[in-house]
Amino acid sequence: MGLFQHIGPEIPLILVLMAMFGLRTRVNVGVSLFVKATPERLWDILNPTDGKTDNWGRVTVVSRRVGGPGETYEMTYSSPGTNGGLRSFTALFGVSEREDLRRIVMLREGLEGRSLNNELLKITHEIKPAPGGARLTTKYYWGPRLLLAQLLARADLWGGAYRLKGLAETGKPNERPYFWISMVLGLITGLFSLAAFGLMIGFKFALVLVFALGVHEFGHMLAFRLVGQPWGRMVFLPFLGAVAVPRMPFESQAQSVFAALMGPGFSALLALACVVPLALGWPGATLFAIIGAITAGLNVFNMLPAEPLDGGVALRSVLARAVGQHARFGLIAMGLVIVGAGWFFGQFALILFGGLAVLANIRARKIDTGLAPLSTLQLCIAIFGYVVITAAHFTLLFRFIEQIGV
Repeated sequence: MGLFQHIGPEIPLILVLMAMFGLRTRVNVGVSLFVKATPERLWDILNPTDGKTDNWGRVTVVSRRVGGPGETYEMTYSSPGTNGGLRSFTALFGVSEREDLRRIVMLREGLEGRSLNNELLKITHEIKPAPGGARLTTKYYWGPRLLLAQLLARADLWGGAYRLKGLAETGKPNERPYFWISMVLGLITGLFSLAAFGLMIGFKFALVLVFALGVHEFGHMLAFRLVGQPWGRMVFLPFLGAVAVPRMPFESQAQSVFAALMGPGFSALLALACVVPLALGWPGATLFAIIGAITAGLNVFNMLPAEPLDGGVALRSVLARAVGQHARFGLIAMGLVIVGAGWFFGQFALILFGGLAVLANIRARKIDTGLAPLSTLQLCIAIFGYVVITAAHFTLLFRFIEQIGV
């Protein structure tokens, strides 16, 4: 009975939302923009030809026609890596329809025997002459993607369309819309989360919680930037929390662990800042203690070694480096420990996230595929960083609780 006494009416809603965010469906997204450029200029940018090179800001795309019965192009996408080299990704697209200066349809090829999840399957461009320029309509068709990835696919398509608009009109890709679209996405989802958390815990505490979540996710985005990526996207999830999404895949386990730990690590600065008013005896110090307690408590929970929490993401890479394919058994064991702790203390949230960690690893899977492994030194630093950050938040949490008198 003790467990169920801690289950409020918001828990079923949270479970429904988590199930929705875990649901994969195909994605069809489109965008239509007026471009102050001739149809010929747009066609020259969009129509693939053998040996063509396009520069899209940080990304360079090279098209090379390959042999076969149809018209198929190998598209190589390259961007600067953190070590001064280039990171590349290759995909095959076949031209299934082409009407010069008006319409081109390209279908993804070479995916036989592979999962279609998260794969771009079809691209359609249509150009219609208009007074003073042309109207470009672009549609992307994706394989099954998670709900959050569907939202980001729409944001990316709009950002890409404005980037192309800038290239056609000025000869230089316009990168600013990516920034503003990401800002608006974070702001809108943040307001929804503020309203959702306000219904659960009251709007004063919800405001502090959303602020603490924003600081935490900014830490992740700062990590993306420090490893050589563009700024990522921050998305708040009503009733659930927030997530920072990188623009590009990581190159190494070290980058993955660093990004995971930077959220709680950067948040420690906010918690430490809240100690200053307490130490100096400022008026209203209790308010800072509440902010600090929420920040430290949020990050203590986030450091639990259970995926998809940051502690679990870091543990995943550490175990994969230490024990290879047997890492999932360690992740299952930690999940079971957290489930047991949740049952003992009557905390449903612990049971929920511990159970997710177990379910994620029931079936054998490849962990950190293609990532350069942690070196021995990096492994030690990762473990040390995890312990220090967790201990700091625990210590600060008890300090703030003592001040509040809970």
